[in-house]
Amino acid sequence: MSMASVDSFSSASPSLKREDTRPVDRRRALSTELPASVQRRPASAKVPAPRALPVEISFLIAYGVPEEVLRYAAETARRQGVSADAALLAEGLVREDVYYRSLADHLKVAFIDEPVEVAPASVVTARLGYARLRDAACGVQWLFAPVGAEIFRLMSAARNAGGRPLFAVTTRTRFIEAVRRAAPKDVAHVAAHSAEFVDRALCVRGSLRRAPLALATGALAALIASLFAPVKAVALAAALLLAVAFLSSVFLRLAACAARGDIHDRVSSIRDAQLPVYTVVIALYKEASVARQLARAIDRFDYPRAKLDVKFVIEQDDEATAAALRSHAPRAPHEIVVCPEGEPRTKPRALNIAMSLARGSLVCVFDAEDLPDARQLRRAAALFAHLPSDVACLQASLVIDNGALNWMTSLFAMEYAALFDVFNKGLAALGLPLFLGGTSNHFRMEALREIGYWDAFNVTEDADLGLRLARAGYGVRTFSSDTYEEAPAVFRALVKQRTRWFKGWMQTAIVHCRHPLRLLADLGPRRAGAVCAMFVGGFLGPLLGPLLAARLVYDAAFGALFEPQTGFEIICSTLWCFLAISGAVALLWPLILGMYRRKLTAQWRALLCLPLWLAMLSIAAWRALFELWSRPFHWEKTEHGLTMRGALHPAPFASGEEPLLEQEPRA
Repeated sequence: MSMASVDSFSSASPSLKREDTRPVDRRRALSTELPASVQRRPASAKVPAPRALPVEISFLIAYGVPEEVLRYAAETARRQGVSADAALLAEGLVREDVYYRSLADHLKVAFIDEPVEVAPASVVTARLGYARLRDAACGVQWLFAPVGAEIFRLMSAARNAGGRPLFAVTTRTRFIEAVRRAAPKDVAHVAAHSAEFVDRALCVRGSLRRAPLALATGALAALIASLFAPVKAVALAAALLLAVAFLSSVFLRLAACAARGDIHDRVSSIRDAQLPVYTVVIALYKEASVARQLARAIDRFDYPRAKLDVKFVIEQDDEATAAALRSHAPRAPHEIVVCPEGEPRTKPRALNIAMSLARGSLVCVFDAEDLPDARQLRRAAALFAHLPSDVACLQASLVIDNGALNWMTSLFAMEYAALFDVFNKGLAALGLPLFLGGTSNHFRMEALREIGYWDAFNVTEDADLGLRLARAGYGVRTFSSDTYEEAPAVFRALVKQRTRWFKGWMQTAIVHCRHPLRLLADLGPRRAGAVCAMFVGGFLGPLLGPLLAARLVYDAAFGALFEPQTGFEIICSTLWCFLAISGAVALLWPLILGMYRRKLTAQWRALLCLPLWLAMLSIAAWRALFELWSRPFHWEKTEHGLTMRGALHPAPFASGEEPLLEQEPRA
């Protein structure tokens, strides 16, 4: 069943003057035809002794729901380890409004099927399925939308209540909608500052002030000026300092390439009854064009529907995306969460809003254009069950599926293959922190809650989150599952995307390196050094790479690069030549490894355009430095759904991942 959308936090809600006490239409209880497994058995078939129907669904027989449907739901619930009402609704056997209208009629109380207002304090009791009404009209003081065992308790309370009951029943969707509208300002404030409540020193809003930003910019300007200073000793000292810094990045890349990057993830599958509830969060803005594709991707998940908790998070002014999601809704249970007014309007803020509503003990984040492997959630759940509890995150591989369009998408595909199939896997194998990708991250909810979720002001919230998890003592692993993405195919869109990435890495570097002694204490020398090396290669390389290349060419043509005279000049010349050669190897080796691992060798001609790609990165890096001063928290959106993506996605099991062992037969 697809749950109805949640429309707004702040729309006006009428009082309970229009209580719905109409009788239930018992002829229209079913919302779909019965699945094949529910059809009546032949007369000759052996029929096992029937079990008593669970109390939370047994009353529906009186409202026209066939007993076969209820028994199918009960059996599904037993197999998946959920309540019978959850299985009934998640499988789409009965509509949500029909179920709760029937429950209200059974309890002889009013059924509310319109927006209502609940008291702000109701957020505390919402998880238990009840809330106090703000306007207690007609003597009704409480609103209930019970699930599971709470249904039985409510039935008992209704039987024991004397006189007119003081509560009404509504659908779960209406109930959640009312709770979210109860205190929109509080919701917005908590979402924007949740990470700051835990540790303000590790958040960008408090760290990115004029003084530290001016200090960092000044140091960069002094370094560049020293590199071309007329005083030879000053120029050589600056060059030597940069050479050592960039060599640390080169050695890290080479070590990651040499490491065995595949973790042992051939683990036994978990039976459906043992699988946890999984919250899937997709933050969307102006993504109406990919709504149909997104719904299909979600419905491909090989995971019990009753244990899926899908949240689409959109902004208030994005009615087009909301309408598209309603028109092309996935069959899996889902909600459309509309963000309340507030700043900043960023993806991490939207994710934080969803976290206050999440039901799952595991959480994963996808982007609008993602096409993940059908069994990615099941594989991640199995790995979490076998890994130590301090492994807080599993990162799947991101794969570009429109790489054959032009030289930009080809190089984007190679870069992603180098990053996710080589570099990140190598870092994880070495036990080093890594910058997470912005999608296909799977988390333990308790770890996210401990660090305050995402920093809403950081425009590369993924990289920052990976470091905050590491500093809190948690580990991040990669695992063998793919998510297909769309690469920008237009130069301007590519530059805008990389500008945001570079700006976010600069933000993250200032935040985490502002107190170096604490960074060293949190991570230890080896891991802290690796983080600094990642920052050097991440944005200092694109910023200073052209200048270093120019200095190298100048020294080769007019200096002492090839004809050193003094011992110091010999050391510097050797260091520069070694850096140039090893840097080229560190740049090309991950690309070539990624090409072979992703079978992208047919696109090798795109490597001829690598100088143009490096120039694009340099342009984006300098643009990011300018934006860091002019609009540090601005989120420059990348539009999706603009290219023709040949084969939108492979078959559910055609991505190369091996099936899990001991897989349970599917009904």
